[in-house]
Amino acid sequence: WGCTASQPHEEVIGETTMPIPGGMERVEGGGVEVALPGFGGGRAVFQGRVRPEEVVKFYRAEMPGRGWKENASIISQGGALAFSKEGRSVVITVVSAESGTTLDILVGKLGS
Repeated sequence: WGCTASQPHEEVIGETTMPIPGGMERVEGGGVEVALPGFGGGRAVFQGRVRPEEVVKFYRAEMPGRGWKENASIISQGGALAFSKEGRSVVITVVSAESGTTLDILVGKLGS
């Protein structure tokens, strides 16, 4: 456990480019594109050996610099963060398990 030497990278989720902490890798089959009236977006799941609190810290530092506003958070040994920007919303959930940390990112559009 701990921070790995790998660099952060970016992934496109539901037409939105999202930063991903170093050490977190996309889980195949863990994503979906969502097409519902008023909600065009997607979901991606990542796993890694990065402490949940480090993942939360990464997003709290990274997202405001990309123009995202933090709207809500629930933090307890991981947690959930909600951000919004330009008619889009992102919900980031971080959960710790024996196999490592799971990062779940849900991206959607607000309104029509």
